Amino acid sequence: MNLARFSERIEGLKYLVDKMELTGSRVRRYLMRMPFSSDRDLLEGHFDILQKACEILSDQKVKPVLMQLEHLFSKIHDIQGTLTALKEKRILDEVELFEIKHFSIICADAAALCLQAGFVHENLYPLQEAFNMLDPDHTGTVSFYIYDSYSKSLAEARKQVASIDPGRDAGTWDRLQDIIQKEELAVREKLSLKLAVMYRALQENFDRIAWIEIWFAKARLALMYNMVRPETVPYDRPGVLSVVEMVNPAIADTLENAGEKFQPVSVTLNSEPCLLTGANMSGKTVVLKTLALIQALTQFSFFVPAQKASIPLVKDVFLVIGDKQDQYRGLSSFAAEMLDLDRIMANMAVGTKMLILADEPARTTNPAEGAAILCAFVEYLEKNGVMSLISTHYGDLGLSCRKLRVAGFQGSNVKGRLDPLRINRYMNYSLIEDKGGSVPLEALNIARLLGVDESFIDTAKKYLK
Repeated sequence: MNLARFSERIEGLKYLVDKMELTGSRVRRYLMRMPFSSDRDLLEGHFDILQKACEILSDQKVKPVLMQLEHLFSKIHDIQGTLTALKEKRILDEVELFEIKHFSIICADAAALCLQAGFVHENLYPLQEAFNMLDPDHTGTVSFYIYDSYSKSLAEARKQVASIDPGRDAGTWDRLQDIIQKEELAVREKLSLKLAVMYRALQENFDRIAWIEIWFAKARLALMYNMVRPETVPYDRPGVLSVVEMVNPAIADTLENAGEKFQPVSVTLNSEPCLLTGANMSGKTVVLKTLALIQALTQFSFFVPAQKASIPLVKDVFLVIGDKQDQYRGLSSFAAEMLDLDRIMANMAVGTKMLILADEPARTTNPAEGAAILCAFVEYLEKNGVMSLISTHYGDLGLSCRKLRVAGFQGSNVKGRLDPLRINRYMNYSLIEDKGGSVPLEALNIARLLGVDESFIDTAKKYLK
């Protein structure tokens, strides 16, 4: 599965892709086709490249070189159609021949700038031979013309036609024009056949120059959000997922715009299910979304928004948010969620190594059946040894699995009415080990501090069990 598909499933991925400084749809296509990888050697190699790009961007001495490189990226045309024509051994027209000549110059300049910057990855093939072929008069210019020097017959016909008045000698003029067209076609055919031999070098350069831009865009993103290189645990080994002080960039940016700060959260998971409890507004969903984002970023060769991260590689990441309806198939949120869970269990049954993150599964059905579904799902995860974090409102489930709890509301000593817009300041989103079986009761206290009618709150308390 590629980044385009994952960005539809994992909230926050598209936000970060949109933050990347890419010159256009051509480069974005390369990025979005990037595969989700569980190959540790490949990922570590990519992280080496990204780390080098970060080091170069942080070096003020090479800033002028990088500015030239960025300008060069903006001048690259999308010549994939021309390259396809070469591969199929079609005769290129003058515009396509110009594109090859222009691209050859771009590659030479890019290679020189990368060398100056100390970026020795995605090395480009020299295309001087292609440039010379398209510049027989050694003008050194980027423009292309079917020069007289390509053909004596062409040069002679052009010379003759220039001396003829088509109004007085139309027959001769037309005959010479036919010769010129045939000679120009013969020149384009000869050039196209010679360039077709260089197709592989041209195509690989076109691919690599896009990746040079992507690596630097990824590096800028990493520096923008203080991202770190994750440690990876090979796919075929058991491991502990550990993320210290993780941040969700999209949410952090929204909070910053409102004058608030995102509280970083740390979490550790091993190869068994873990329940996550906490009152409403305690950030359980944010924890799940951020963890899914960090796992996906790691396996798409990005650095991650955290202080430190150790990530066991998996084949897939499932983020199940139960309040989303499947509008396209006319399914209720419960039906869509059950199908998601069934898909997860089918993958477990064939031994697929996954990270499962589920937000209050079965919360949209009646509590008795919802709790039963949750317990069955956790039992299934435990039996198959699947790394997972499941948030829930259900308490006293009698499950023996590990439990975490969001520390939650810390405003018990608040006096007077609580400003609804500042309630986040009293929330502690840290995760703590939970040895008990009940979910913390904070909703009514928060409602009271928000100024909700006291008699209503007293009535609600009578129904607490």
